[in-house]
Amino acid sequence: MAEGGVLRCSPWFRSAAVGGPPNQTDYINGVALLHCSGSPMGLLQRLQALERQAGRRPGPRWGPRVLDLDLLWFGQRRCATPELVLPHPRWQQRSFVLAPLVALDPQLVAPHAPCSCQDLLRNCGPPYPQLL
Repeated sequence: MAEGGVLRCSPWFRSAAVGGPPNQTDYINGVALLHCSGSPMGLLQRLQALERQAGRRPGPRWGPRVLDLDLLWFGQRRCATPELVLPHPRWQQRSFVLAPLVALDPQLVAPHAPCSCQDLLRNCGPPYPQLL
């Protein structure tokens, strides 16, 4: 990544698709902790370029896709534009985000979170994503 680099990555997890068209195959999810010296918008643009390079094409919202890279937060920054909302508005309610975060660091308390990611995951309740 030109603006920084990957510091740590979680293991992969399998979970059912959330929202979108019916009968989608399961998704494979993970998280990465990045160091970035650029801006949130610059990082978002780089992530979108990686999605395109992987073959992602426009499709239905929450529909199947080759790759989906989301920016969950960017340090303590907050932002709300049509292109980017930080922190991501639903990450605290999504077990498919929280399980990889807990695997990365069980004690992690993310920026703007009311409690640890482990507590947030517990609040989601089962079914939990499956560690691969």
